Amino acid sequence: MTVAFISAWGILLKGGPMIWPILLLSVLAITVGIEKFLFLGNLEGNIKKFKPAFFKAVRENRLKDALGACEENALGLGNICKAGLMKFGASRELLMASMEQAAGFEIHALKQRLDLLAFAVNAAPLLGLLGTTTSLCVVFHAAQMRSNALNPLSLGDMSSGIWQALVTTSAGLAVGTINYAIYCFSAGRVNDVIADFEQTINEAAMVLLSVSELDPGKEGNET
Repeated sequence: MTVAFISAWGILLKGGPMIWPILLLSVLAITVGIEKFLFLGNLEGNIKKFKPAFFKAVRENRLKDALGACEENALGLGNICKAGLMKFGASRELLMASMEQAAGFEIHALKQRLDLLAFAVNAAPLLGLLGTTTSLCVVFHAAQMRSNALNPLSLGDMSSGIWQALVTTSAGLAVGTINYAIYCFSAGRVNDVIADFEQTINEAAMVLLSVSELDPGKEGNET
């Protein structure tokens, strides 16, 4: 197993200078993927704890407790629901607009570095193709020069150069596939969180509006 790994690594390194930026893209995608995995896991955990506490406090007319829950879970939904709570007693349109504006900032934070993953997905195969074409240009130029000197390259020498050139394409496709899987996984979880944001905004607007209509004077004074 060790010998096979060393041989594969040695073959990979013979792919030419384009191997290094391809490997760098792989490291970049894996690093961003791990960061997004940890960030989204923490965010989803906060959402599960925050929503029941917030809605229970609002329905029981404990707006100070609801505000405290927002401040304790400032990441994600906490800031969104706090924006709605600050407009307590206003119309549904104003509540929705306030929370959607706050959601815009949170969604922007969610999507950070997804563009790096998208770049890595597209750049890796292109770098592989560039490395292959560059290496083939070198091989065929050498073949032409040797032929002009009446000392043509042997078939074995040309085959060696060609397979080394194709290693770059293989590496680019492999890294691009891995990066695409990381991107799809991260983007899918981000979209799930955004959908949860949208659903919670609608629920929060309805609950805040219904509570304010029951006793607007009391809740308005409490805020």
